[in-house]
Amino acid sequence: MPVQCRYISVILVCMVLMPFLSAAANESSDEIRITLANMEDDAEDMVDAALAKDAVSSQKLYKKIQHNIDQLHHGLAGHAFDERRSRELLMAYSWIRVITIDLKQSAWVGTAIAANQLSASIIRFTNYPTLRQRDIAWMDYLGRELLLLNMEDAGANNQLLVARHADLVETWLRIRKALLTSDFRNKSLVLQGDKLIRTLQGDQQPQHTIEIAGKLLDFVDKVEQAK
Repeated sequence: MPVQCRYISVILVCMVLMPFLSAAANESSDEIRITLANMEDDAEDMVDAALAKDAVSSQKLYKKIQHNIDQLHHGLAGHAFDERRSRELLMAYSWIRVITIDLKQSAWVGTAIAANQLSASIIRFTNYPTLRQRDIAWMDYLGRELLLLNMEDAGANNQLLVARHADLVETWLRIRKALLTSDFRNKSLVLQGDKLIRTLQGDQQPQHTIEIAGKLLDFVDKVEQAK
């Protein structure tokens, strides 16, 4: 399923489901925070499972994520209305539907893209303690997007890739500032990030971009451990 069609499908599902979703809460309980963290990890694992064409693991992760979304929905029912969270919960249900379709068709890259979009909804839903934590999670999502959209079809996804790359640069600039502000000893890490971003800016070959995006994902893990 092309990316454009995939987004149209999600929008249509949102229109159908909107009347049936309960309001979401401004504050997160410990249980909700744990559920969100598990969902984010599982969505990332599903990207890996799909790219490995591992149908068994993909189905297990799908069922686990579906259960957690339902659990999250029930846990938030009756709380004060939060438009952002209500919208992202709706999007999560929609991306789960796309995953179901792609899994049935063994469309592995499509499944991975949908799982990554699901992770984006989870990130936007989550109230992170700091902007830096949120930005690191978002940079991780963007790195996977660059990798996956190039794997699917760099030409057809060109506009999306331009938008994702611009978002990546803005996100990195905020993280860069936070790293240097918190501990100047992070300078070597910052220089490494600068080099990766510059490489992505100048690169036009899909396979090379895929390789650099993989290195970027490893780099994000280092950033997450930095002080």
